[in-house]
Amino acid sequence: MITLTLLHPMQSVPVQSWVFEQESVVRIGRSTDNHVILYSAVVSRHHVELCQGETGWEIVNLGANGTYLEGRRITKVPVEDGVIIRLARSGPNVQIHLGVKGADTTHPALGEKTVGQRTRQASTAAANIQTSTPSTELTPTSSQHPKTDISNSTAQSAEQRGTHVQTIVDVESEVLPNSGLNSDDKLILSNCCQRYVGTERLFCLDCGKPLNTLGTIGTYHVVKVLERDRLGITQLVWQDGQTLMLRTLNPEWASHTEALELFEQEAEQLLKVNHPMLPRFIDVFVAGGQPYLVMQPLYGQSLQQVIATTGTVSLQQAIAWVLQACHALEYLHQQTPPLIHQDIRPENLLRRASANSEVALVGLYPCRSLKMAIQPDFAGYSAPEQQQGQAFIASDLYALAPTLVYLITGKPPNTFYTQREQGYRFYPEYVPGIDTELVPILRKLTNPAPDERYNSITEVVEALQELVPIGV
Repeated sequence: MITLTLLHPMQSVPVQSWVFEQESVVRIGRSTDNHVILYSAVVSRHHVELCQGETGWEIVNLGANGTYLEGRRITKVPVEDGVIIRLARSGPNVQIHLGVKGADTTHPALGEKTVGQRTRQASTAAANIQTSTPSTELTPTSSQHPKTDISNSTAQSAEQRGTHVQTIVDVESEVLPNSGLNSDDKLILSNCCQRYVGTERLFCLDCGKPLNTLGTIGTYHVVKVLERDRLGITQLVWQDGQTLMLRTLNPEWASHTEALELFEQEAEQLLKVNHPMLPRFIDVFVAGGQPYLVMQPLYGQSLQQVIATTGTVSLQQAIAWVLQACHALEYLHQQTPPLIHQDIRPENLLRRASANSEVALVGLYPCRSLKMAIQPDFAGYSAPEQQQGQAFIASDLYALAPTLVYLITGKPPNTFYTQREQGYRFYPEYVPGIDTELVPILRKLTNPAPDERYNSITEVVEALQELVPIGV
């Protein structure tokens, strides 16, 4: 038995594992005919082979960019238990374990099954996915991913409004001492605020000041924590009459220099974003050793909430919404370097009541690739390469297909992942009542190999508009 484990590029923790019990040759590469498929620009189609001979396992390099062991380029070397190889000088790291002990110490992640695993693991994988995310309508209160929209009204509860809000957590336990929060700096209320103190309102209806604050971060008064995921925290703040949002990394990332640098670098790039269908990013600053990104909130209902509360929509309406999202993605992909959203899903498409564009695209944060690597997507919106810490323009294109299917069926995309004639993948042709002309478009969008998908958003728009002509 041999176990291969893909390691996270920054934390060196397991991201995905493959166990082979019978194979005497295990091949790794970018092509879909490999036992282990790794989508990376520096990985060759057939990059490395692990071969079992009379004296044990050997590593044999096949890739043009080389295979590295302890910083040295190798051609053919014996395998030692626990050894880590790197595919290309800047490529993915794979750890190798031999025997049953190695298999027991790994934690396989759900994702695309490899050649050696597809047949014997298909039913198990499907069962695991259904357990993680039931094939039922998602409720409006479900929130597994960060959002950049909040309620515009403070006079009513979220339940009364039916609008999309972030999950509210226990603020006192979530704001940690080293998060940059000065809890002693409270906002002084005006006389008009007193009659609203003790009510459910967050802000004074007369002067607009927040009625209760947790302290300050920089010059921003923190009103509440909107959400905390495994990567970061999103907070509602107030400054000089404006309600804004702060996004930062969780304090436990403070010692990860590369993560902090990546956050600041990507946050600076977001400051250049200027599009009516995207949030406006205002500032980047550091407080208490924590980097913060300031952004304006967007108001409305997510498409996930729309479907969950009012039911599915027609194919024409679903395509109209997806095409609007495509306009925002086209803008992001045209930036230098391209901005890849990496989290396209109905929860991050916001329907606004009054705006130039009906749908806005939210969920755009720094360290997006890191978030996807440590918080796997079990719902089925993300491309397979994202589970391996890789993201391309084609990854955003992939997510459009399961998003469209959710809008017309109300079912999570993992319902339509299964083991069939092309291995384990998303099969749109098995969606009940699907338009037969839409199937080839969705199949191309969700091809497991990124280079087999559409080349650009423009091509996707042309294909969808040819199917259902819509003026958007």
